[in-house]
Parts: sequence; structure tokens; C-alpha cells
Amino acid sequence: MTTRDIDEILDRAVTGESGSIAVGRTKERIVSSLRPVRPLAPRWVWAGGFLLVFAVVAVAGAAGLGMYGLRALSGVQQAIVFAAVAAAVTVAAVALAREMIPAGGRRIAGAALLAAVVGLPVIFALLFHDYGTRRFVPQGVACLRAGLSFAIPAAIALCLLARRGFVLSLTAVGLATGTLAGLAGIGVLEIHCPILNAMHIMVWHVAVVAVSGVVGWGIGALVRRFR
Repeated sequence: MTTRDIDEILDRAVTGESGSIAVGRTKERIVSSLRPVRPLAPRWVWAGGFLLVFAVVAVAGAAGLGMYGLRALSGVQQAIVFAAVAAAVTVAAVALAREMIPAGGRRIAGAALLAAVVGLPVIFALLFHDYGTRRFVPQGVACLRAGLSFAIPAAIALCLLARRGFVLSLTAVGLATGTLAGLAGIGVLEIHCPILNAMHIMVWHVAVVAVSGVVGWGIGALVRRFR
């Protein structure tokens, strides 16, 4: 049943065909076009899949670059940093799972991005106390480039999963996907980067998720416009 079929039925009704006949034919065509569909898995299953993508990208990326950051962090720093990142990732994964299921719950993609770009710098500021700016830009650009290079494959994998659902808002799902992909990039950097300078981590590491989130939202807006 297409929109053209519906228009034809309405045209015939207007030009003199009995309204009851038109309604009956409409019902018949709609019913005949219905096909059984496979129900979506629960939200927690999809959120778990998104978390798995994050973990695979973060660990594999850091393993490829070298886990120097993990060795530079103390036990307490490791616990706090990765707990904070895990919390942000969980919120972003839930936000993306909600976007791919109609009536999946309140949209929190924007809140996920805000929590990451505001909450993480606060924690980093309290945890690291070196605020020097020596080689701030060269080292920062290198980390930004590395983080984004791993955010891209994470975003592709997340999109392949999310497209199996029924997305209602392309901008919201783009924002959630970009945020989670950016957090995968941060995960790589926190395990790999041995620079414990507060300004470096607060600006350049967090910039990965900020850029990814905005780009994801922009791509979603473009796709919606030309769809």
C-alpha cells in the first residue's frame, strides 16, 4: 500500500464512488500489505551491544598504540578515570538504545554529551594538578587526531547496529552515536596517553567527544534534510 494508492482511493471517493466502498478497499489493501516483523530485542540488549563496541575499540586501539597511559596512572587514578568514563559511556549507550526504539523512553542524547564534556573535565581537574602549557598544541593535536581516528570506526559500527531499529529522529541518533563514538576515542587516549597534564586531558581528550558529538548531530541533520 503506497501513498499513491491512498490518493487514488480518495480521488475516486470524491468523484462519486461510495465512501463505504472506498474505505473497504483501503482496509483490504492495507491488510493485504501487512507482513510479520521480528520484534526488537529489549533496550538493555542493544545498550550492551553498544557498550561492547566501545570496549572493543578502546582496548584494541590502545593495544595498537601502546598502553603507556595505563602504566602512568596510579591505582586510584585508574579507578576514578575509568569509572567516570564508564558512567558517561553507559549514559550514551542508553541514549542511543532509546533512539532506535519507538517510545523507548525520554531522549537523553543531549544530556549524555553534556555530561561528558562538562563532567569529565571537572573530574580531570580534581585528579590532575599539572597545569603547565609546554608543547600544549603539538601534543594536543596528536591526541585529538588519534582519538578521532578511532572514533570513526566506532561510529560506523554503532550505526550498523542502530540501523536495525526504527529511528525516529536522525539528529538525535546522530548526536548519541557521535557522543558514544567520541567516548570510545577518549577510552583509547586514557589507556594510551602518558601525559598527565590537567590542561592537556581536559582540553584535547575531551575535545574528541565534543567534536564527534557535534559532527554526528550535523550528519544526522544533513541526512534528514536530503532524505
